[in-house]
Amino acid sequence: MVDAHTLETAADWADRIDELDPAERRTLIAWLNASDANLRAFTQMHDLLRDPALLEVLEAATPAPVAPPLPEAVPLRRRSDRQPRPALQRARGLRIAAVAAGLAAVVAVPLLWHEAAPPAPKVAAAPGFLYSSAVGTVEQLRLHDGSQITLDAASAVRVAFADHARPVTLERGAARFEVAHDASRPFSVQTARARFTALGTNFSVDQLPGEVELRVYRGRVRVDQPGRAPIVVTGGEWTSVGTAPLRVQHFDPKEPSCLDSFWLSAEGMRLDAALAHIGRYSAVPIRLADPSLGATRLSGRFRLDTPEKSAATIGALVGLTPRRQDGAIVLGAPNGR
Repeated sequence: MVDAHTLETAADWADRIDELDPAERRTLIAWLNASDANLRAFTQMHDLLRDPALLEVLEAATPAPVAPPLPEAVPLRRRSDRQPRPALQRARGLRIAAVAAGLAAVVAVPLLWHEAAPPAPKVAAAPGFLYSSAVGTVEQLRLHDGSQITLDAASAVRVAFADHARPVTLERGAARFEVAHDASRPFSVQTARARFTALGTNFSVDQLPGEVELRVYRGRVRVDQPGRAPIVVTGGEWTSVGTAPLRVQHFDPKEPSCLDSFWLSAEGMRLDAALAHIGRYSAVPIRLADPSLGATRLSGRFRLDTPEKSAATIGALVGLTPRRQDGAIVLGAPNGR
């Protein structure tokens, strides 16, 4: 249960989300990253503020002439409309928090969930097969050599083991590999940009817009990229294979990845990469109105199993508005341009 103070703070942020300046947005991101409760409260309030049921309750619950009724919709505010909001003057945020907390207790909110026990891994039928996962579904696959693959949603791998090698092609999406040791038969993952060869290890490969990301959780992986000398990435390191020279960085392999949970942790992640992750869990395509905005950097934690809400939250953080257009969710400028 989220406490009243957190709900009040989340309601205030959600109420002002369209008028935040860059410094305030950075403060909001820091607050969202401070705890899961903060993120849950903000997402809940952000959704409820745009729910007509909340507006109806607020209008019915607000005695005149204490405050005028809220408008039928929450309009975007111009920068010139911004007014200072000292802590003692946040009456509307308090009112929203109180009513929304009551509504949250009786409506279904997807953020309140429980982890289900993972299904038993499926066994690969035979060498040379293509295995794919559905939108929104992470699959576990056990290979005949004892290796295991965790296949991200909307992803596909082709396995073509031979007598002296164990090649796998990641055709789309992302996968994590727990490789059974067999020095006589190297295990490799091929993508359009590079080949990753396991040297006894646990690692993931993620195909994102314009790059392929490798994360090594244990052991070592050799990266072979056309036209460049190979490098070896060890446990606790990651690198991105794209047009720029390879640069190895560090991460905490004990932290859960999006393949281990329904959370995407974005620390300085490109906007197009974040939307690619979330899009694997969405039955409706999610894209940017202006692809050049994909290079925008983003930090925060976002639910994968509520893709449309997460896309809206990301849009709010970077100043973009989601719209339904041609069967897709398109994030663009508030004025529609």
